[in-house]
Amino acid sequence: MRISFAGGGTDVSPYPEREGGAVLSAAIRRYAYASARIREDDQLVIRSLDLGLTSEGRIGELSQLDQRLHLLSGPISSLASDGRGVELRVQSQAPPGSGLGASSTIVVAVVGALLAAYGRSGSADEIARAAVEIERQDLGLAGGTQDHYAAAFGGVNFLEFNADDVTVNQLRLPSATIATLEHNLLLCHLGASRESATIIDDQSERYNNDDGTTGAALARQKELALEMTQTLLAGRLDDFGYLLNEAWLAKQELSPLISTEAAVAAHRIALDAGALGGKITGAGGGGYMLFYAPFDCRFEVAQALAEDGFSVLNVYFDDVGLESWTGA
Repeated sequence: MRISFAGGGTDVSPYPEREGGAVLSAAIRRYAYASARIREDDQLVIRSLDLGLTSEGRIGELSQLDQRLHLLSGPISSLASDGRGVELRVQSQAPPGSGLGASSTIVVAVVGALLAAYGRSGSADEIARAAVEIERQDLGLAGGTQDHYAAAFGGVNFLEFNADDVTVNQLRLPSATIATLEHNLLLCHLGASRESATIIDDQSERYNNDDGTTGAALARQKELALEMTQTLLAGRLDDFGYLLNEAWLAKQELSPLISTEAAVAAHRIALDAGALGGKITGAGGGGYMLFYAPFDCRFEVAQALAEDGFSVLNVYFDDVGLESWTGA
């Protein structure tokens, strides 16, 4: 899964087609897992271990599956083309609405599992593109495209989006920069999130009917993604923390649904305790808020948030991306 530092929203259509988008994000060590086993008959068995759901039927009857497993039908419909059934099991270390790109990461994991099971392969770019097409076009689910690329590629990336292409610029940061970021970043859980599609639809409508505010906020998000990339490459991490706060201010201009009372409270507590900045990691409305707290006050920030009832997690990066393998 991933944390997004700046640029979120500029990867959501129609902005990238019109203006070109840019996002700075990093893959983290929280994962979605999928396993696939090809059957010799035409039966389909899907198990969501997180939801405790099992759905069974013929491979040609995907539309009759439990709607709560609708997200998994897209990859199967796209990749299970030879008529044979498949047994699919999925598990996620974060629920949908966490703001960590969980749903899109599941789609990437399922695509990788199915390709491995059918003896096929694909590059990280091809898998990310396939996952985007499945989720956004085939299933018609609203959202951006950054999550799929973070899951497929791993690492810290400056992503550029336009009408026809996505460019992944992987940042080769010094180990000291990575270690400092991992220490100084905190994830604070704000509670259950609104469905991200609702917020994204509101943001897109505001952009299409814009009076200047939403478009300007998106343009600032794109600028901040580049500015924050430059601070990371230069090792100016406190400046990165301050810019994270600017990204939060710009993000709130995209839709009134993004911020919540819990977000306002957590942000105040963290900054009062010494954090330099913080922002919600996904579409908003809940999920996780990311804070940057310098080394000498990081413990105090985490303690202040915990004392007010917030759950606080450490951040660890992952530079590998999607891994697929076959076994017995």
